[in-house]
Amino acid sequence: MAPLASPCTSLSVVIPLYQKADVIGQTIEAVLRQTFEDFELIVVDDGSTDGGGDIVAAFADPRIRLIRQANAGSAAARNRGVAAARHDWIAFLDADDLWAGRHLENLQAAASRGDVVAVFANHLLASRAAPVMKTAIPDQRVDDVFAFLLATYPYAVHSSSVLVERAALVRAGLFPVGAVMGEDTDTWCRLGLEGPFRYVSEPTAVYRDGHPTSVLAHQMRKRPLPPPFDRTLTALLRHGAVPARLVRSAGRYRNFLMLEYARQLLDVGDAEAARDILRRHCRLADDPMRYAKRFLRTWSFGHRLYALSRQWVPLR
Repeated sequence: MAPLASPCTSLSVVIPLYQKADVIGQTIEAVLRQTFEDFELIVVDDGSTDGGGDIVAAFADPRIRLIRQANAGSAAARNRGVAAARHDWIAFLDADDLWAGRHLENLQAAASRGDVVAVFANHLLASRAAPVMKTAIPDQRVDDVFAFLLATYPYAVHSSSVLVERAALVRAGLFPVGAVMGEDTDTWCRLGLEGPFRYVSEPTAVYRDGHPTSVLAHQMRKRPLPPPFDRTLTALLRHGAVPARLVRSAGRYRNFLMLEYARQLLDVGDAEAARDILRRHCRLADDPMRYAKRFLRTWSFGHRLYALSRQWVPLR
């Protein structure tokens, strides 16, 4: 494992932008309202045709840099921002998400302790106006990010809530160009093999999950895709690149992701494909309850029972 960690005194903020002209102004304003002010803001316009880049260019703040490129996907846009960053620590923000004023201040303070490769904050789902993590879970160093996520909330590390050490992200391989879904989860998992994270319990990032331009909203209208981390972990294990203490927990987290993929296939009516995923990629022993639920749904009687359970309303 490489030495930890670069001093965190100044920050780079990277926003990938594609067809978000209706919200990018609000997102930039949220960054400019930060109580921690020693940052640069890099917006990578990934071939937008809706004028979003021009909205960014209209901001007069000298901390803002706009980079334009032909459309290559959000992973390539983030990687371009990382390459252009002038500071050792980088905060990511999606173009349709928001930050509370203390977000960068909180993350910079946590990173300044010098013992982690990434910091992530609790975040709010805009559709629920509630934090994804229970506020009773305290600030803490996370030595095993996979075990922490499985014990709390599996998607707690979100692309708009994380601050990463640039050198560690480069060692981890940056963002996987070409991945359509799950690229951020794959990246945070690989980064988790580079060193500990730190969790900040105050929810200071807002994920606008219900916004029609969100990646999740768009992807859920299409056929599900397998999570990239399945193949990633297989390759890393083959090359002995996973620390021994993380082999078990990383495998269990991959199992969770594949069980979720099976559920998504069931939701679009492909029981045969879901059954194949369960048989070839999932372990019953790692998550018996979730596995059993998915398996029952792959058969017609189980799917009917599931549908009835979703419709049932208790009598008062």
